[in-house]
Amino acid sequence: MTDARQDRPSPLPWPPIIYAAVLIACWILESLITLPRLPESLVIRWIGVVVFLAGLGLGLKGFADLRAAGTTIHPTGAASALVMDGIYARTRNPLYLAALIAFAGLGLALRSTWLLIAVPCVAIALTRLAIEPEEAYLARRFGPAYLSYTARVRRWI
Repeated sequence: MTDARQDRPSPLPWPPIIYAAVLIACWILESLITLPRLPESLVIRWIGVVVFLAGLGLGLKGFADLRAAGTTIHPTGAASALVMDGIYARTRNPLYLAALIAFAGLGLALRSTWLLIAVPCVAIALTRLAIEPEEAYLARRFGPAYLSYTARVRRWI
């Protein structure tokens, strides 16, 4: 029998911790180290808003697909189903991809060089602290079905 504490990807909810830490760090860095901001442009700001909303929409679709499958949306929760359809047929990590897109959109909308610099840092942190442990957990939990899924669908896009 599997220990319930071990039947989950991670004991810490890394994604929200990463998002909050990065937003706070960028806010602090903006005041301590002045980098050139993006040009003042309504076009850039509106592109940022559209990109942010696209990230939000992708995230909502990912949440909806998890809910429809009856499995958890919590990053530390035990998965009750392997979701491979809907947006999960295109990317294994739509929620994390959505966050990256939203961060990029926010960076554009706020003209924040620091937020744009943070996007690849967030991707690396998510990969190491959330995605890799989740993938190991899902491989243990769902075995060959998950491994077949990873062979067909990319981690990001």
